[in-house]
Amino acid sequence: MQLSIMDELQLQYRNLSQKEKEIADYVILHKNSIQNINIRELAELTRSSTATVTRFCRKINCESFVDFKIRLGREIEKPVDDSSSFSKVRNLYNDIVNSTADLIQQESIEQIAALIKGADRVQVYGLGSSGLSALEFKYRLMRMNISIDAITDSHLMIMSASLLSENDLIIGLSNSGRTQEVIDAMAVGKKNGARTVSITNYDHTPLTDISDVSLFTPSRNRAGDEHFINSQLAIIYVLDVITMLLLDDPKLLHNRENTLQALYRKGKYEGLSKDT
Repeated sequence: MQLSIMDELQLQYRNLSQKEKEIADYVILHKNSIQNINIRELAELTRSSTATVTRFCRKINCESFVDFKIRLGREIEKPVDDSSSFSKVRNLYNDIVNSTADLIQQESIEQIAALIKGADRVQVYGLGSSGLSALEFKYRLMRMNISIDAITDSHLMIMSASLLSENDLIIGLSNSGRTQEVIDAMAVGKKNGARTVSITNYDHTPLTDISDVSLFTPSRNRAGDEHFINSQLAIIYVLDVITMLLLDDPKLLHNRENTLQALYRKGKYEGLSKDT
């Protein structure tokens, strides 16, 4: 399946020159008006040259500027109602979920599910808001009786990674792909033989370079709205898909049902709900 222009632009962003990144930034902010300008006008607006615009187009897998405009034009949706915060957030969420679904490669995500099931130990590394997503994933997999830990402290990451072996798996979460603490810990674990997986926004980063498998999620920046602050929605979507794949395994599903039943029985005496 051919990726959309916006997906290609995001994945190749770290591979662009500084001037090409400026063109990319302009496209993100003005994608609805690109159809009304020619290559010379885009070069003038971005203080670049027509040759630079052409190189930019080729780096995001377009044959030419004309091809770029045609593909982008097909992807631009009809104007949406952004008159209220409710509709604006709804539209942003819809775009992120749809873009994440387009970016996910089934083969890669099935490979990750298989790696999780085959690992003796799974460790998920993340800092800040990515650390919260790591903890959420830990709680889900614990209920399936998978040996997993989420580590959100940089020193503990290094310590735990140094104890891993070839039968273990590290999953690194970093939107930028440049969170040095996560990269350093994954490097230690990989040196010990552990398999490595990353969930990130960009290809061609130190994080993807050290990963055996990478899954890509849409960048918050592509929304073109500086007020949008949710950086974890796409990662949670990916974790949901992995969770569903794992629950296709009858044994893991049985383990989850047992833990939920145990919590439910305990909840009857402590006032907890069945959905705890």
